[in-house]
Amino acid sequence: MGELNKLLRLLVQGDKEGKITAVTAMPTATKFTSQLTSGQTRKALAVYNHSDTASGDCYYSYSSSADISGESMVIPKGALVDVPVANDIDVYFFTASGEMGNLRVEELA
Repeated sequence: MGELNKLLRLLVQGDKEGKITAVTAMPTATKFTSQLTSGQTRKALAVYNHSDTASGDCYYSYSSSADISGESMVIPKGALVDVPVANDIDVYFFTASGEMGNLRVEELA
């Protein structure tokens, strides 16, 4: 599926609010805090890896362990990744290379 089709599929899920937040991924897992207005239920979450570092790969996980084992998923450099979420599930971002990553997180309600 093309990146534009993927973005459009994400956008149609939200009908109340949308926020794009810049997030710096660190070597230690950092919990993402929702930027939606209080009371809004998160329907979709997508992450774009805007890193310009040599490795550039960032990861997301549902646990605070910064381990690139089976629990975490890669966010390749230059890719838009749809992250399956629910309103009460925590999402953590991190890098494995020891560098800092530059992410854009899109939340839709």
